[in-house]
Amino acid sequence: MHTILVTDDDADTNRILCRLLKMAGYRTVSAGDGRAALAILPRERPDLVILDMMMPGIDGMGVLRQMRSDPATVCIPVIAYSAMSDPSFRENARQSGATDYCVKGTVDFRELTEMIVRCLDRNTVGPA
Repeated sequence: MHTILVTDDDADTNRILCRLLKMAGYRTVSAGDGRAALAILPRERPDLVILDMMMPGIDGMGVLRQMRSDPATVCIPVIAYSAMSDPSFRENARQSGATDYCVKGTVDFRELTEMIVRCLDRNTVGPA
């Protein structure tokens, strides 16, 4: 069973995503901000991270940069999850290491799970 770390400072979004992902057969862990996500990563070793890009403190870009500079987390796929639909923001997230990007409110759960499957299929590192 794949483990997904859901990081979002909106508690309702975090809870709903975790609930839906569990119903889809994934194990989930959650973090309410970037600092918590970075603390959870070495302990839980998730197979994928869904990462809110706009959070107080360490934002999604900061988490991505730290993940991509750490040999233990460099290969973990990250789906950037943001309300920002601006193409330059999306490109910046990808350049910072996001595997994929989805805009909150414009993607349905079926599309998100398809994105998760694609990201996990591309990732050759980590347990199944």
